[in-house]
Amino acid sequence: MRENMGSYEILSHTLMPECSIRIIRMLSNEHVAPHFHKKSAQVYTVLEHEVEARVGGQTLRLRPYETVRIERGEVHAIRAVTAEALVMSLSIPPLDRDDQHPAE
Repeated sequence: MRENMGSYEILSHTLMPECSIRIIRMLSNEHVAPHFHKKSAQVYTVLEHEVEARVGGQTLRLRPYETVRIERGEVHAIRAVTAEALVMSLSIPPLDRDDQHPAE
């Protein structure tokens, strides 16, 4: 996790030629801070519990197995709502460590 990107834990990170997959754990009220990626689009899928995702100008409540797509360059953030949450983050192409830009 980069500084000022929020409070969360990356449980796994798998890198493949065409994509990368992360499993992110957030405890109650932990979050991934607003940010964007210049090179990658992302897909968030909730695995456990409920999260609030902000994507562009929308705020979405997502439950297990619900998904949201985040286009390259779109500001987004996510937070656990009531309990520990697990989220799968799929990045296409693979997420570059230097391609996490805090939103202003």
